[in-house]
Amino acid sequence: MSAKGVIGVKKLVRCSCGLEFRAPSGEATTDAEKHLIQAVKRHAKDAHDLDFGEEQVVAMMEIEP
Repeated sequence: MSAKGVIGVKKLVRCSCGLEFRAPSGEATTDAEKHLIQAVKRHAKDAHDLDFGEEQVVAMMEIEP
């Protein structure tokens, strides 16, 4: 395992509307997670008028090999 996290593992969030968000590859785990969390929060607010906290988005994350 590297200092940046497990190699080859991606994080994924699926919205009930069918949209999927994946953490960008090639970034440090923390940067990829921050980007993913912000994208999901923005979509939830803009498309569904929902306000999610970071913890809620993290709880929705799936690990994709």
